[in-house]
Amino acid sequence: MQNQNHFAEINFEDHDQLSAEERAVISSSLQQFQKGESSEGRHLYAFAKEFSDPEYLECIKLFIREEQQHAAVLASFMKKFQIPLIKGHWVDHVFRWLRKTGGIQNTLNILLIAEIIAKVYYRALHHATESVLLKRICLQILSDEEEHIRFQCDMLKIFHSRQSRLTNLINRNFQLFLMTGTALIVWCYHRRVLKQGGYYFGKYFLESLLIFFEAEKDIKSRKSFFKKRKMIAT
Repeated sequence: MQNQNHFAEINFEDHDQLSAEERAVISSSLQQFQKGESSEGRHLYAFAKEFSDPEYLECIKLFIREEQQHAAVLASFMKKFQIPLIKGHWVDHVFRWLRKTGGIQNTLNILLIAEIIAKVYYRALHHATESVLLKRICLQILSDEEEHIRFQCDMLKIFHSRQSRLTNLINRNFQLFLMTGTALIVWCYHRRVLKQGGYYFGKYFLESLLIFFEAEKDIKSRKSFFKKRKMIAT
């Protein structure tokens, strides 16, 4: 979240192509991910107030703004190629409901899973398309998601350090269950894009879990990313 203008160089008036075959592969998938990026973030912001930390609250504002920027950029690309936006999807509704339950720790856990999946998805989408614009969008979102994952992990360190081993074990197993279930659902709905991008099921599932385990290792470490305030936008 170091640069709020990192999509400024993308000009949607530039000549670009999206074949009919490619459009058929990515349209419904892109619609769902664009919708997933478009949250207003009201509940996350309300939960973040519990920390009584003005700097963290400012970071959450920037995080929400960046997610909304992803949605806006994807919407612009879709408009260029006459791919309609959707008002909702049951998977997005379930994720939004899950984020609202259980307080901020649960919200951050759900966001972390979504960002892990997004990291794999946008890698696949980047390889699946010949569109120069979409490739640029994917690369920038991937860069953002990397920072988002580090940001969520840093805050989850606080909860991990304060909870008992038993509570952390229960939470970890529940997270692994959600991660596995989410990965399977995403495969069911987005496998055409994933396959087009070179991800057969085994590769996709393994890569998702490896990122999950890396995040888990980061959460257990003592090194704090948030305390260094590297994610404050300039």
